[in-house]
Amino acid sequence: MRRLWLIFAQAATVAVAVLFVLSTFRPEWLPSRSPSATITQSVSPVFTGAPRSASYSDAVQRASASVVNISTSKEVPAPRHPLLNDPVFRRFFGEQLPDEAQRASSLGSA
Repeated sequence: MRRLWLIFAQAATVAVAVLFVLSTFRPEWLPSRSPSATITQSVSPVFTGAPRSASYSDAVQRASASVVNISTSKEVPAPRHPLLNDPVFRRFFGEQLPDEAQRASSLGSA
């Protein structure tokens, strides 16, 4: 029984691998999908009494007033190298090396 299961599992694995390779490199060799599998979308107007927009630019002009860009930046103290905390290193160089700050920034939109 176990041997029969192994043969089935190996055959199924090989079949899936062949299907993957064919769909990746030669999709025209596979039968096309039926039209019933396609997804259709219907777009309804935002306002019930408003006429439907015919172009993408009209929709962008209506929505552009609601788009906000947010940009922030701050100085973040950079972690010191562990060697700078070494007493022998401090003996020779002292506190000559100042702490460095890195500028972190982020950008977002809502």
